[in-house]
Amino acid sequence: MTGKRKAIFVDRDGTLNYDKGYTHNLSDLKIYDDIIPLLIDYYEKNFLIIVITNQSGIGRGYYTVEEMESFNREIAKELIYKGIKIEDFFYCPHTPDQGCRCRKPETGLIEEAAIKYDIDISNSVVIGDRESVDGEMARKLGMKFIKVHGYD
Repeated sequence: MTGKRKAIFVDRDGTLNYDKGYTHNLSDLKIYDDIIPLLIDYYEKNFLIIVITNQSGIGRGYYTVEEMESFNREIAKELIYKGIKIEDFFYCPHTPDQGCRCRKPETGLIEEAAIKYDIDISNSVVIGDRESVDGEMARKLGMKFIKVHGYD
């Protein structure tokens, strides 16, 4: 559809930054160097950069929404220095057993972002580290998936 925007939906832990397991401490923030050129390439093509992330550590009581938001702000700040603007962060705070629509590989986070930013999902891309989570979500929406660093 013309007029709609394109986006890169980027997983956070394990894709954008190193995953320490329920990563939320600022001292643990380390962005993967190899993701930067990929994001810059899409950013220069006028794709919105949107982070989508499962954050069950909130639902498990390991850290607060405020701690996660502080971590996200620091990611955004570091990427601005590298010439990349994160448009927004969308997260699921639920645990896997809660069965919500926003927990990846469900599609709720992308659908929410698509409405908020008038995004053309079919011409957008998912970047993630897990075929079974990020890749599955992309397939459910008929989107291109780029796997980086991955576990499966």
